[in-house]
Amino acid sequence: MSDVPPLAAAAIAEGEGVAVEIRGRAIFVCRSGGRLYAVSNRCTHAGSRLDGGKVCDGVVACPLHGAKFQLSTGECLSRRLNYASLKTFPVREEGGRVHVDVP
Repeated sequence: MSDVPPLAAAAIAEGEGVAVEIRGRAIFVCRSGGRLYAVSNRCTHAGSRLDGGKVCDGVVACPLHGAKFQLSTGECLSRRLNYASLKTFPVREEGGRVHVDVP
């Protein structure tokens, strides 16, 4: 597991997230329903950043075109758009820090 530097778990409030780079990968770490999620920080449609999107009920909406993705699986929920799924990463909170497993 890789620490998300320099991010304390308490810094990620419910319905919010933060963009980080781990091992050269752009990752969006957010909290929804009290749970932490980590997904690639690029929409699979036009490559726009997701860290400006709305996070609610385990879903993130792309701020550019509104595509919605399930945070737990990365699946695109916008059926008419049929975009590829986001890459998801195992994430946990330990000792007040966020840890994300990025290969």
